[in-house]
Amino acid sequence: MKAQELAKLIKEKYSYIMISSLTLGVVIGLNTNYPGTLLKRYSTEFIFLMIASMGFTMTFSSFISALKDLKGFLFGMFLNFVFAPMLCYITSLIVPDPELKTGIILIGAVPCAGMAMVWTGLLEGDVPLAVVIGTGTMVLAPFFIPLIISYLAGHYVKIKITKIFLDLIYSILLPVIIGMCIREIFKSKINIKNYLPLCPAISAVCAAFLMFIAVNVTTPLILRNSEMLLPLLISSALIFPSLFVLAYISSKRLFNRAKNIALTYACGMKNLPIALGIAIISFSTFTALPIAVGFIFQMSTAVLFYRIFGRW
Repeated sequence: MKAQELAKLIKEKYSYIMISSLTLGVVIGLNTNYPGTLLKRYSTEFIFLMIASMGFTMTFSSFISALKDLKGFLFGMFLNFVFAPMLCYITSLIVPDPELKTGIILIGAVPCAGMAMVWTGLLEGDVPLAVVIGTGTMVLAPFFIPLIISYLAGHYVKIKITKIFLDLIYSILLPVIIGMCIREIFKSKINIKNYLPLCPAISAVCAAFLMFIAVNVTTPLILRNSEMLLPLLISSALIFPSLFVLAYISSKRLFNRAKNIALTYACGMKNLPIALGIAIISFSTFTALPIAVGFIFQMSTAVLFYRIFGRW
């Protein structure tokens, strides 16, 4: 099987891959968390490769040109960095454990998902707007995430804001810039279009490993604290339908259909692989558990809205 065919298969089966990774982590975790503990040593490498691959799909010129739609861009920034964190903070009140609360708040604080651009394109939405929101939230994330976490979760866990900021610079901003620079360097030497399909596949595989690490390591902890499972499931189940619905309703009144689609997905979907990476690097692995569970509900809601928009 050629690399492009494999990349296409991974892209098409992304939701199944993530759910399988989650399931495998739980099943193995019922007996041992050794594989997750072993792979956790390489979590930094997984995160760097995942983000750099995303960066390779972006260009400086497309980001600058899409910024011309200032109204859509600012609206996307508001939903991602103000509305989503507050919604997740309110939802976190259901969960008693401070680390789980922090994980839920972290879901709202991270950039929008790269897959939002794919969904937007499939529905013939405004892809440039989805791209600029995705790129903008990615670039601004190292500056906003520490402030959001400190303000909303600082009374739950001890926040080392400088450390988190530096971690985010190294794990998000630097890989994004490196990915974009590599594309600029080689765009005149190779056919970039031949390599672009590989990037989402590489990111997806790295995200699957991070998912397995988080779930496998935390499964024994959940077994010892089974009373937390129901509140965790309820809070995770509430987040993504609420993000999608409110992003859709608020943007429908202000923008046309194409921009409405872009804003719904760019503000309804969160970059959970990045959230997993931050949780693993900057917090305890237990913090990553709500994020791992959130994958199921995010993908289910994305599929539901895909069908809704498709009918229209």
